[in-house]
Amino acid sequence: MEIAVGALSGLVEALPGKLGELLQQEYELLSGARGDVAFFQAELRTMNAAVLRCEDLEEPDAQTSSWIAQVRDLAYDIEDWVDLFAHRVDAGTHDATSHRFSRWIRWLTTIPDRHVIATELKELRARVVEVSDLRKRYSLGPQMPSHRAPAVDPRLFALYADSAGLVGMDGPRDEVAGMVTDQGSDGLKVVSVVGMAGSGKTTLAREVYRLVGAGFKCRASVSVGRSSDVAKVLGDMLSQVDGEYSRGRCDAGDVNQLIGRLRQHLQDKRYLVMIDDLWSVQTWGIIKHCFPENNLGSRIITTTRIEAVAKTAAGAHVYKTCLLDEADAETLFSQRAFGSVGGCPAHLKDISTQIMRKCGGLPLAIVSVGGLLAGKTCTRDEFERSGLEWRTNSELQGMKQIIKLSYSDLPANLKACLLHLSIFPENHEIEIERLAKRWVAEGFVSEQRGTSLEETARNYISELIDRNLIQPSQLNHDGTHRSYVLHPVIHDFIICKSMEDSFVALVHAQQQDVSPGNGTVRRLSLLNSGKHDQAAAQIDGAKVSRARSVTVFSHTARTPRLNELSVLRVLDLEGCQGPLCLDGLYKLLLLRYLNLKGTCVSELPAQIGELRCLETLDVRSTEVKELPPSILRLEKLMYLLAGNAKLPSGISKMKSLLTLSCSNIGKSADTDIIRELSEMASLRELELFCNVPRTSEGKKQVTFPSDGFQSLKKLSIRCSLTSVTFVTDALSKVEVLELKFEEGLSKESSGVSGVEHLSGLKHMLIEFSQHDAGAAAAMAAVKKVAEKVHPNCQAIIVNVHKKTVQ
Repeated sequence: MEIAVGALSGLVEALPGKLGELLQQEYELLSGARGDVAFFQAELRTMNAAVLRCEDLEEPDAQTSSWIAQVRDLAYDIEDWVDLFAHRVDAGTHDATSHRFSRWIRWLTTIPDRHVIATELKELRARVVEVSDLRKRYSLGPQMPSHRAPAVDPRLFALYADSAGLVGMDGPRDEVAGMVTDQGSDGLKVVSVVGMAGSGKTTLAREVYRLVGAGFKCRASVSVGRSSDVAKVLGDMLSQVDGEYSRGRCDAGDVNQLIGRLRQHLQDKRYLVMIDDLWSVQTWGIIKHCFPENNLGSRIITTTRIEAVAKTAAGAHVYKTCLLDEADAETLFSQRAFGSVGGCPAHLKDISTQIMRKCGGLPLAIVSVGGLLAGKTCTRDEFERSGLEWRTNSELQGMKQIIKLSYSDLPANLKACLLHLSIFPENHEIEIERLAKRWVAEGFVSEQRGTSLEETARNYISELIDRNLIQPSQLNHDGTHRSYVLHPVIHDFIICKSMEDSFVALVHAQQQDVSPGNGTVRRLSLLNSGKHDQAAAQIDGAKVSRARSVTVFSHTARTPRLNELSVLRVLDLEGCQGPLCLDGLYKLLLLRYLNLKGTCVSELPAQIGELRCLETLDVRSTEVKELPPSILRLEKLMYLLAGNAKLPSGISKMKSLLTLSCSNIGKSADTDIIRELSEMASLRELELFCNVPRTSEGKKQVTFPSDGFQSLKKLSIRCSLTSVTFVTDALSKVEVLELKFEEGLSKESSGVSGVEHLSGLKHMLIEFSQHDAGAAAAMAAVKKVAEKVHPNCQAIIVNVHKKTVQ
């Protein structure tokens, strides 16, 4: 079993830098505190080296596993101490002109907190010494040799599968074979097969290799794998194409000589090479030099889980594997579990349907689970236990090993991000906007020069998609991803890893409380199932007092009391039904992400301005009517999604705000909210829900000043307007425009005008609630102007909802 420390190594690696920042601040540290912090820095750097070494262990002993658990808890607690320090001893930054008396008074008022800090610091130092001594005592870390026992390739069933027993393969095989044998060019051509782990890439490539192989006198098939022993791969290839090559030659391990020999041997031959299981662009960059361009129609077939590798190797000649449809999945499962198609006994049909749904059309899962069930007695209890309870089933280790390879190949930060997805229920559709903000709040995202943290988080999501670990679900009109889902097999795997690493505590509807086996809970996910959970006991706050995030699904029942969660960074209750108590919310000094979207909350605490770390506040689709004035003190707030709540006067004072969504436009007679918003230099995205009263001429309108919104990149308006007009020089930086009309347009209506003035426009979406003469005229006018004035506009989409407005 591999230690699940990938997410931990990223945290331990970042902590010394965070401690260094604390030392650089001009806080009045207690006597000796600077020495303790510097000591933490040095010890954590040494521990991190040991943690990284432990990541490579396949079978760690009990001592190593215990040590890793202690390092994990210690790292979390040190980070919590650092993050709370500035809030408990709010000395701020002092300069030479600070009044000595004021500083003395401030020092006196924080004496109680300083005593608490001193006690905590003493306890943390003792734990650091203890953990460090354990590492030295048991020779853990850099001194520990890393041995990997030779393992049987878990893909053997794919390499040697009987063609007659394959299901759903004919169409894909013929399509890929056509790509390989295409006679359009005699030049060297590479075709890549890409897809998620277990989707049949190797099986498909092997079938194509067998089908077209007769047309090539010189053939070779090799597997690369994560170890990327390039010399071994090249030696295997050479031994297949050159019968005179001996593995025992002195040049067997010399990559340069092997490449030279391969090029020489293949120079005058038409060859076919299958390179299975590629993992990196760098490895392909070496292997590709073996293949001379001899214009004899030579072909290479590669398989990989990573789309960037596939595109680098094959360019446009990439085939992406698909999951089996319901009929093929049932056929394959019946063959494996019951020995024939349609062989499922009547009393097992409903359970078999559940099993196939859990397999999600993934051939690896169907073959593995079906083969397991073939040796079991055909009772309901046995099929439920063996077919649905995978996490504790040791007989499915082969399948888990294949999935684990994808996880192990991730960098530490992406391991943490992937494990984080275990908080969501199976088949839950996850919005990328929501997830990116959560990852930033959790501290999973590293700063990159010239890129915002949210943009970096979105890049992380794109990389997980590229690695076929998550699946895109819905797209925005500009082609970007809006949401994604996890395949049930991947979801099951990361839940196992999260529990193994104590990364997330999952409490299901059937559980009364947090399992004692969870240890210190850092992230809590309450998977309530609905109304029957309303009477369930509240989660014991003492067991989750160190939780960094709390996420609740379906119903607010059992949500811990907020005043017990002193280090909470994320509170996500989106879509939860039931009563919600926000007592103590303003005391969550480290809270960065607060999502109350779709709940029945009707009022935010007046002291919400005390949440000085808050970065995201979402109260859309709630009963909140007005935001407290203290919200203007939230200096770090970047994303304010206010929904129907009225904005307080002075919103332009919020200098960090990047995204704003609000709907009181047109309702206020005493405030020109548009003018105030236009003065916000940091604003990048604006979503407006307009209910604008008619003017004296009977028209509905909203005006954007020509000299405002200097940084705005995206504008979305959902309105009851009969027309929208953009004047000259208005919104010059806007790249994405979304307009959604909720009323019909008259034939004489101008609809949308002034689009030609939006000089930076790249994407545009316009929707009408009904098909009428005004909508048709507006559609034609917008398309004509946009195509003429904005030739670089990548998307011009006009949708009409064909419904009758009552």
